[in-house]
Amino acid sequence: MSLTPEQCEDFWRIADRNGDGVLSIQELAAAARKYRPGISDKDCTCMFCGIDKNGDGSITKQEFLAEMRDKPKRSETLLQLFKKYDKDGSGTLTKNEVSQLIRECFKQNKKPDEIVETFMQYSDTSGDGVISWEEFKDFFG
Repeated sequence: MSLTPEQCEDFWRIADRNGDGVLSIQELAAAARKYRPGISDKDCTCMFCGIDKNGDGSITKQEFLAEMRDKPKRSETLLQLFKKYDKDGSGTLTKNEVSQLIRECFKQNKKPDEIVETFMQYSDTSGDGVISWEEFKDFFG
């Protein structure tokens, strides 16, 4: 979810229902569903964990605004990474291309094949055996 500064303020007003200055996972999920009605509990949980940088189980307004400010930059970085490993320019990453990405990004890991299998399992939501840009972006949310 990427919002303009005005939308961020509106979102925060809607989300912080009890006015305590922090968001619980329930508050974040309820507000997120106003923008994306079909968002799953899993996606809400991933979003919450990604924003709650200090891991204290709540999101401050500062954490929320920092995430919304940095998200477009992260999306562009992810797109560059995706394009770098999409060797054939097909707009998808094959298992071999994912394997190259994992092996380069996780050089210290002793079991890159397990990471590749797990990544494919969780990110290939269409089940077609390749990772589209949307699936890649959604995985890193």
